[in-house]
Amino acid sequence: MRIFVGTRYAGENEFEECVASINRQKDVTFEHIIFKNLGNKEATDTLYKTFMDRSTEFDLLIKIDADMVLLNDHLFSNIEKEFRKNDWLDHLEIRVHDFYSDQLIWGLNSFRSSVKWNPVQENLFYLHIDDIPPVPENRRIGDCKKLAPAALHCKNPSPLQAFHYGVLKGLKVIQPGIAEKVISKSRYSWQLIEGTYAHFKRKRDIRLGYAVLGAELAIKENFQAEHLDYSNPYMKHVFSRYADYSIPQIQSEISGLRRANWGFLPSRMRRRVLSRCK
Repeated sequence: MRIFVGTRYAGENEFEECVASINRQKDVTFEHIIFKNLGNKEATDTLYKTFMDRSTEFDLLIKIDADMVLLNDHLFSNIEKEFRKNDWLDHLEIRVHDFYSDQLIWGLNSFRSSVKWNPVQENLFYLHIDDIPPVPENRRIGDCKKLAPAALHCKNPSPLQAFHYGVLKGLKVIQPGIAEKVISKSRYSWQLIEGTYAHFKRKRDIRLGYAVLGAELAIKENFQAEHLDYSNPYMKHVFSRYADYSIPQIQSEISGLRRANWGFLPSRMRRRVLSRCK
């Protein structure tokens, strides 16, 4: 099988390791294309449009974000085997290990070339359109446990990268007016924020603190979706206020924001209150 590998890159710290781990893949034929420094929606649309435009040249698409470092030099060949073995299969998702929450999360996605994507409206969830693929449930494997973890997610993020991640997750939690299926993604983002906060309290890694800080600031409405593009200076401007903070200072700032954001409530109740207030 011929494989198209697409990567969106916007300055992620893991980019060189990501590319090296892709280049190490054995016993498989693939072409790797990198979409650099595009806006979030433009990068996503360009990746899938390129794949559809070239679908006659390839059999599979594997989407590898620039913050993922593959763990197995035979991952692509193993993915290929799954598609060969299951001729009904259109979408395969494999969990990856997340630096922030220290757990397996969704996911690395592969698609057969027959899959088509429709244009997506501008909202927070276009960033992970493949989380809601245009594939019927009976034509996908939603959790390929035998190949997990496929990669390390954000193995070595920069402080700004971690802050950006937190803002994204925080905005997903409070986004109003979304369909029930996407609300489940909001709950999932909440679980990741809480998992990251627990990890921060255990490890005291300042990058985990920046991720939680970004999430709490987003919940407090200091951010809008357009600020997520790295080309928008607002994210860096806000981050600069905290760039020199120590771990105790970050913890203190998080504690204050959590109190303001209904942090005295149990986690599940807190999320419900926040989602209804926005």
